[in-house]
Amino acid sequence: MKNLAESLGLRRKPYRILTLDGGGVRGILSVVWVERLEHYLRGPVHAHVDLIAGTSIGAVMGCAFAMGMDASELRRIWADSAAVAFAKPASLADHGRRWANRVGLAAKYDGAGLEAMLRSIFGDRCMCDLNRPVLAMSYDLQTMQVHVFSSEREDHLQLPVWEVCRASAAAPLFFDAHSMVVDETGAKHPLADGGLTANNPVVLAISEALREQPSRKGIPVEDVVVASFGTGAPPEGQHQVPRTIFGHGSAILQALITGATASDHVTARTMLPSHNYWRFQSAISERLAEMDNVDHIDDLQALAHAYLQDGADHRLAQLARRMRGLPIEPGWLERLTQRETA
Repeated sequence: MKNLAESLGLRRKPYRILTLDGGGVRGILSVVWVERLEHYLRGPVHAHVDLIAGTSIGAVMGCAFAMGMDASELRRIWADSAAVAFAKPASLADHGRRWANRVGLAAKYDGAGLEAMLRSIFGDRCMCDLNRPVLAMSYDLQTMQVHVFSSEREDHLQLPVWEVCRASAAAPLFFDAHSMVVDETGAKHPLADGGLTANNPVVLAISEALREQPSRKGIPVEDVVVASFGTGAPPEGQHQVPRTIFGHGSAILQALITGATASDHVTARTMLPSHNYWRFQSAISERLAEMDNVDHIDDLQALAHAYLQDGADHRLAQLARRMRGLPIEPGWLERLTQRETA
């Protein structure tokens, strides 16, 4: 009966999770891929998911989707606004900050551009105004623990969305930590980029779905379907030995983010059946690996489209079927199983 129901498209929809990695300007990769997913979903992604989780730029994108924005609009906004968040030096003070950054004495950007961009996107909206449940990852430098913002937590409902995203995107060496109140104690905590521990928020998102809550029971693991979008996997190895404190710091930061992203991906593959976990991630050249070079956005979009042509487009079509509660096409389950065991 189950197979008959699935063949007729009568199977109930799974619990659908969208996860979005951090990666600065490289977030445009995820936006392009989600835009293509929306083509197959025949509508905006927020209408087809039950939970969105994001880190850094992934948190920004996730909150924008949850607000009701579609991927086409977000792609245009990010392509135009990235230069505001990662502004090139325009004054003596900016050049002084860059020099201090090279020797490890200051963040590369003062944060004003990032905050202006976030305020322009989210205005005065609070977490309670989002149309879908959202998790945004950050890292509490005071408690030295990951901090998860949730639009379903009572003490997070009135937090401004722009401020949550500012905290999630406070990448060390690029931006100063963001100080804000995060709970009922009223004390401010210094928060840094969630990529320090959960650049790929997929494991936390799955755990959230499986956890029983007052508002609902935990979701059976076989009913959880994850659409997970990366921002490019940089090349392995360091081609040049860094000559400054900033250079060593950047290498360490990249190693932390890349390592955490890979381990969470492996964990998610073991938690879910192969047809329930869909990861989209492309190799990226060393030239395009920088997280703050806005001059690379067009090249990154070209890379995203090349990845689609290399087979990802067909996988997005099957993912859309799973998200709509339809069976994937014949032969695809075998392909996914082979991919998982390869």
